[in-house]
Amino acid sequence: MPVSDELDEIQAIFFEECAEGLAVAEQGLSAMAAGDVSKEVIGGVFRAVHSIKGGSGAFGHSALLAFSHCFENVLDEVRGGKIPATAEVTKVMLAAFDVLADHVGAAQGVAPPPADAAALAALEEVLATKGAGSGVAITAVAPAAPAPPPPAPPPPAAAEPAEDQFGFTPLVATVEELDPFGFEPVGVALDDLGPDDSQPWTVRFAPSRAALGNGAEPLLTVRELERLGGVITEVDCSALPALRDLDPEESYLVWTLSVPRNVEESAIAECFDFVAPDSLIEITRADAPAPTPAPPPLVAEPYPADAPVLTLVDTVAPPADKPAAPVPPPEARPMDSVLQTIRVDLTKLDMLLNLVGELVIRNSILSDRLSPVDQERVELPELARLTREIQDNVMSLRAQPIRQAFSRVPRMLRDLTAETGKQVILEISGETTEVDKGVIEKIGDPLTHMIRNAVDHGVESPADRIAAGKPAEGVIKLSAEQKGARIFVRVSDDGKGIDRPRVRAMAIDKGIIAADAVLSDEEIDQLICAPGFSTAATISSISGRGVGMDVVRSNVEALGGRVDITSTPGVGTTFTMILPLTLAILDGMIVRLAGQRFVLPLTNVIETVRPEPGQVRPMTPTSEVIELRGSYLPVKRLTNLFGFADAPRRLPEESLVIIVESETVGNVGLMVDTIDDRREVVIKSLDQNLYPIRGLGGATILGDGSIALILDIDALVASSGAMASNIPLKGLAA
Repeated sequence: MPVSDELDEIQAIFFEECAEGLAVAEQGLSAMAAGDVSKEVIGGVFRAVHSIKGGSGAFGHSALLAFSHCFENVLDEVRGGKIPATAEVTKVMLAAFDVLADHVGAAQGVAPPPADAAALAALEEVLATKGAGSGVAITAVAPAAPAPPPPAPPPPAAAEPAEDQFGFTPLVATVEELDPFGFEPVGVALDDLGPDDSQPWTVRFAPSRAALGNGAEPLLTVRELERLGGVITEVDCSALPALRDLDPEESYLVWTLSVPRNVEESAIAECFDFVAPDSLIEITRADAPAPTPAPPPLVAEPYPADAPVLTLVDTVAPPADKPAAPVPPPEARPMDSVLQTIRVDLTKLDMLLNLVGELVIRNSILSDRLSPVDQERVELPELARLTREIQDNVMSLRAQPIRQAFSRVPRMLRDLTAETGKQVILEISGETTEVDKGVIEKIGDPLTHMIRNAVDHGVESPADRIAAGKPAEGVIKLSAEQKGARIFVRVSDDGKGIDRPRVRAMAIDKGIIAADAVLSDEEIDQLICAPGFSTAATISSISGRGVGMDVVRSNVEALGGRVDITSTPGVGTTFTMILPLTLAILDGMIVRLAGQRFVLPLTNVIETVRPEPGQVRPMTPTSEVIELRGSYLPVKRLTNLFGFADAPRRLPEESLVIIVESETVGNVGLMVDTIDDRREVVIKSLDQNLYPIRGLGGATILGDGSIALILDIDALVASSGAMASNIPLKGLAA
């Protein structure tokens, strides 16, 4: 592989790490803005920005390097307690974070270079006010006396010093000789004007085989040291073998560099941040001669007359009996004690997941074509078990905490409250719930629109809340939980609720529904998700164009989920996104309706009942219930829900009633004709291949090659009224 291709791959990994670092930094800065200024939070933000800075220097992104370095300086002072993490300082760092993210995008080539002058000036101002604001002096001076002492008479002239054995005359300086303009005399320590006795740093570096095997480029590290002023003094090639014995993945060279003494050791160590810990890294400096006594403090008084004579002496090398004590390199952590990870392209995981799906389909085909005896002979059950284990492991690779989607909400909420003037408290729960990565990537926009809707339309202004007897601060709750094969993401507020008469009037005015349409409260609530619908009086940067909630519904249904809305006037509104836990495979029950096969997810099934005569009773001409162990459950005929008008009406005792659990109305009985089988099925999206249909969660391919539709139990139960009404289903749920 050419060197340029290798560097491109390494740089792609760097940008992935930048994305992770930005996520960590944003989460930490949000916590700081919320009042959590612990060392762990501040340290996490510092490390994230520091890593971005280190990689940007290695790849030559100078603009990103300069800005991240300035940002890092502020974070370092905050981390060290020299700058208090006040709300004003945190606000400056939040603004700097936005610019940093833009710089990363510019370095990646997906965004133009940002204008960072204002952010840099704000960061520099924070650094400049460190001394004045915190009482830490910028330069080290002795504390001033309460009152300056009266000027002392000039000291008598010193006797002419005698020449030393080499014929040189020691230099003696007095204040008068250095102050011909009559300013207040100041004592001068001439040792400070001479050469520093400290030696330059000596750095020895040899990458390990593991470092080269992971694609590291040693010259990038050497160039970073040269950028600090280092000079290569030696390259040890003694271990280099003959060409026929050369291993391209082995390291043979050892670089020795001399780095100026004024460079901090921490700056040198930063150059090795991306180097494998088992590499040879030595940072040493020879012992300097014994230091002379410290000069008198810098005080505003004349140089004392009886001060010892100061002689300029040339710096000499360290004595031979005091060899330099090398600084031991950082102790390498054993590889087996560290959690080892590897980065994998998401498309490769998707391909692997598709192959597992094809394996499930082939397994289903074998189950249909082989007799039970033949299935045992070829160990088909064992093949099915192994397939399931592979599927579970692949899905675990794609599972990510939903925290990644929730992390952007606190920052967005602060901007919204600042723009609207409303006071809102955010409560988050269930952020560790793991969801398929594809789901996390696609719920970002719906979540954004729901939060904006809750702030703009749900939560009242502080004055209105106080007038209604509520606290001035509104509460928005963001939660996630897993129930069976579904993930429930809720955004609820304690605001004024949905004004249903106004929503109905606006829908009629916009032509979304007919003026004589009869709608339930739930159906009126669903109108706010219709395209072009908005109750905002004016168009603002937050809402008013009628696209927000439409995006929520369309995006969620594209994932095979749905949006439920519940609202109580004066109490609040809750939006619930019900999403599939996985986008790939589920356990299903194959049922028949009017000769057609459907898949009912097993996660919803509680039990199956063969009704006895009289056990299923009609309550109204369109509703039935089943008596089950002393209680009555509603029964839905799926043939009626799907409009199979030509299907003969079977007696309850000729059918099966499957008791399922739904989120909206609890336990419900679904009447089907027969149950064919239990099978693992591969979910194929209707949105990608057709269009989303409420009540159907997707489709699958059965073992005989036919297609079966997968039922969405909660959507069927919740929308049964809408399906049976005269209102077109597309008008409410398309």
